[in-house]
Amino acid sequence: MKEIIENLNDRQKEAVLYNEGPSLVIAGAGSGKTKVLTCKVACLLKLGLAPWSILALTFTNKAAREMKERVAKLVDPRSASRLWMGTFHSLFLRILRTEAAAFGYPSDFSVYDTTDTKSLLKTIIKEMQLDDKTYKVSSVASRISNAKNALISPEDYFNSPDIQQRDKDSRMPRVAQIYAQYVARCRQAKAMDFDDILFNTNVLFRDHPEILAQWQERFQYILVDEYQDTNASQYLIVKKLAERHRRVCVVGDDSQSIYSFRGANIENILKFQSNYPESKLFKLEQNYRSTKNIVNIANSLIANNQNRIKKEVFSQRESGNLIQILGAMSDVEEAYMVAGKIAEMRNRQYEKWADFAVLYRTNAQSRVLEEAMRKRNIPYRVYGGMSFYQHKEIKDILSYLRLMLNPDDDEALKRAIKYPSKGIGDTTMTKLQDAARANQVSLWAVLSNPIAYALSVNNGTLNKLAAFYQMISDLQAKVNQLSVYDFTQILLQVSGINADLLKESGVEGISHRENVQSLLAGMHEFTQTRLEEGVEDCSMAAYLSEVALNTDQDEEDNDDKVFLMTVHASKGLEFNNVFVTVMEENIFPSQRSSESQAELEEERRLLYVAFTRAGNRCALTFAKSRFRN
Repeated sequence: MKEIIENLNDRQKEAVLYNEGPSLVIAGAGSGKTKVLTCKVACLLKLGLAPWSILALTFTNKAAREMKERVAKLVDPRSASRLWMGTFHSLFLRILRTEAAAFGYPSDFSVYDTTDTKSLLKTIIKEMQLDDKTYKVSSVASRISNAKNALISPEDYFNSPDIQQRDKDSRMPRVAQIYAQYVARCRQAKAMDFDDILFNTNVLFRDHPEILAQWQERFQYILVDEYQDTNASQYLIVKKLAERHRRVCVVGDDSQSIYSFRGANIENILKFQSNYPESKLFKLEQNYRSTKNIVNIANSLIANNQNRIKKEVFSQRESGNLIQILGAMSDVEEAYMVAGKIAEMRNRQYEKWADFAVLYRTNAQSRVLEEAMRKRNIPYRVYGGMSFYQHKEIKDILSYLRLMLNPDDDEALKRAIKYPSKGIGDTTMTKLQDAARANQVSLWAVLSNPIAYALSVNNGTLNKLAAFYQMISDLQAKVNQLSVYDFTQILLQVSGINADLLKESGVEGISHRENVQSLLAGMHEFTQTRLEEGVEDCSMAAYLSEVALNTDQDEEDNDDKVFLMTVHASKGLEFNNVFVTVMEENIFPSQRSSESQAELEEERRLLYVAFTRAGNRCALTFAKSRFRN
């Protein structure tokens, strides 16, 4: 135990060693939060707790992976691999798969990502003959997501006068019907989306107290990272699971609560002590990352917020450079000024490009900065861009794999049947979908017996559909005989995907082939890693579960490049030098900040996050005029 905590400061040690009951650890920026969580888990294992009785919840795969790696170095790697440590979605998906029979799902149900959700909503909006310019898919998806995260079912949504009035005011009075249809279609396809994972975990625990009791008994200690970012659904699951042993440690920083637009509720962390009156409060107030000047300006800013837990963050580093405020005549001039400063500082200070980050309020503001970087020949990356698993060729292959396990997954079938081209066009797909809707069955059911479901297509098309059905059926017979890696190699050959990729020429074709090779390498690594960790389940279902939730910007990019990103995307990262751009009224702070005190306080927290990403130098920039459409 002593060797685990020897490098901690006194406050960190107190937080790590207290295990008697609920505890709240307020961890300021750069205060060693991850170290405290890691050491706490290691100490619990040393005290004799079984690894599977410890539930450690994070918000990103990257955070979970980093914590698990650190724990493995402090205790034996085998114990670390058996911890229930991961994201809310990944761990509660495990619970749902285990208990699937209780709510009428197969254990290998599909998980829809954002693209699948939007595709299904687009279909429903079209079928309901609604104007897709009024009922924008992204807006409808956002409303349904917010409803689920607030634990509002389709029935509750329909019966809420406030929600109905809001939808009418937005000229979208039929969102309730779309929501109900969407949920029904997901269930028919034996699929859940990301929000369903949390929503259905709550429903499972509410409707099956005997199942809740089993999981309460199992998890003797619960730890939650970034507690200030939890929404109503996550809060309630943690509360239910902790009711039996009441040994729960939540770690977070109310000053960094910046995700209210996603449903995060700052009150969860602010009211933790009143929810758990016997809880103990620990404050980690030493910032190891930033200079005194950066810490002081961040403290001065956040002190203006009324709704906060008071803390005195301090730094024992040198005072460092003063915060710079740099103005420009236009947004273009601002971008070139930032690019010029970065080039100059890099040459003068002998730093790497990757030591610099340029932050902005919204994604749209990156364009002019990217142009300036290119003109100055400065290498850069836009952090938080497209995930590897969102590339078309990868999603197409994964849709085939999903279809192997769950042929009723309509969204997967719609992708697989179109790629590679099989001469099955949009007209045929519309007829297929109409037949499925008319008979309340899946597309696969119609394919299995097109005559019984009165599918009106010519003989040539019928033969093409039959060939696709037979190919999928033949492949399904091989799923359980092979590893996901070996199976996918056969799939690529049999489906014609390999042949199609080889036809593609130019840089794009090379990129697509490289992505597929990378996918195969990842499958091989998945199997090897699980075997090394002593995890027996290397099935395709296990692989797809892992991939479905791999939504972080997890791909490593070790190239030496300047980072461009929104302030939201920067949370949890650190850089020697930070430029916070577009610091102008109605942009940063946003226009909403003038509408309510809560919005203004969130904008302050957002700037607090921006300040505290910087270790050595921080500059704020603005333009006197900015081009806007």
